[in-house]
Amino acid sequence: MTSQPKTAEAPAKSGKVYYGWYVYIAVCICMFLACAFTFNTASIYYESVATAFGVGRANVGFYMTLVYATACVANLFWAGPLLQKVDLRIILSIACALVGVALLLMSYAPSIEWFYVAGVLMGIGNAWLLWLIVPVVVGRWFKKRIGLLIGVGMACTSISGTLLAPVFSSIIQSAGWRTAYLYQAILVLVICIPLALIVVRSRPEDKGLKPLGWDDPEVQAAEKAAATKTDGITLKQALKKPSTFVLCCIFAGLANIGLTMNYFFPSFTTSIGYDAATGALVASTIMLSSLFGKLILGFLNDYSIVLSNIVGIVPMIVGLACMMLFGGDSVIWLYVGAVCFGIFFAVQPTNVPQVARKLFGNVSYDRIFAYVAVVMPLCAAVGSTFWGWIYDITGSYSGAFIIDMVIGVLALLALLVALKTRKGLWAWAAENPDVK
Repeated sequence: MTSQPKTAEAPAKSGKVYYGWYVYIAVCICMFLACAFTFNTASIYYESVATAFGVGRANVGFYMTLVYATACVANLFWAGPLLQKVDLRIILSIACALVGVALLLMSYAPSIEWFYVAGVLMGIGNAWLLWLIVPVVVGRWFKKRIGLLIGVGMACTSISGTLLAPVFSSIIQSAGWRTAYLYQAILVLVICIPLALIVVRSRPEDKGLKPLGWDDPEVQAAEKAAATKTDGITLKQALKKPSTFVLCCIFAGLANIGLTMNYFFPSFTTSIGYDAATGALVASTIMLSSLFGKLILGFLNDYSIVLSNIVGIVPMIVGLACMMLFGGDSVIWLYVGAVCFGIFFAVQPTNVPQVARKLFGNVSYDRIFAYVAVVMPLCAAVGSTFWGWIYDITGSYSGAFIIDMVIGVLALLALLVALKTRKGLWAWAAENPDVK
């Protein structure tokens, strides 16, 4: 007679910690290091790298464009399917190795073109890290408080940016940007890869367990309701009457273009007369604010999608105006603007998934959002070079700030119109249940 798999509660009763927590912590550390080094500390290098190679900010920012563009292609063709078929240890190890090797390339790069090679490697790795690893791990190992666990996992990048941006900015000033990249590469390769190989497991069944909270009555009732396939719009219905889907993609795309301004704030800070340390502190302030922003917006999403996005987008407009108009007069306005922009920075990871769920329900949410997730890095790829290109042409970030404020307004309008069209989509879907 074969033994039955252990349940999640069995280890707790015997005094053991549920193994899923070890997996979750390991993934959070990978987010804290590998993912954050790709995105949340990137901005502190732009000025030094541009000066070292004698190129414009847009030339430096182009490697980040390649990160997003490569991630977009990976998401579209292979990242998701491989995550379902291949052991998670292998996937996470490869993702972290790609980021670590990319950081090494950047440390020893003889020209800016090597950054573009590194950008492609980072894009492949972060196709899993940035969008997929945390939700998949949480979804497999836990059945309760999924939203909170995903939020905390994603917030690890913000925590890292807050804590480590000043550290590596100091290393850049004292030992040079190449040394700072080298230290980041070592941290990723020495810490993340062993954690992925030794600690991480793909599913609870690999350890003879079930997901934590699997036997909770509320969880079982929710899964039963989802199985009836009446709670939402199917993918074919969404594409058959596409106005809501298109508006959702526009909202997500604009939010992602808007947030890429973050990479240029240290450069903006030095362009108006402040030192690199101030620029790094501005970047850290944005990351700290985005951490709290994710918690605030996540809380508001439970009550009102519209209110949550107003709270997320309007401060960005105010913050950019403060930095543009008054930042040169007092550094306080730079920090005020950074706090406001940090709240907006939380819109993409926190609100975009919830907007999609609000618009289309749960029936085909994963499949619909997979298409939306292709649009996000594609638009971020554009923004990662676009803002630097404006500065290189005009010699000022004022034009970029104004355009970004307009993008914020347009994103909010796209959301409001999408919510209006939602009613018609759901009514049409109820009348055409055969479109599956």
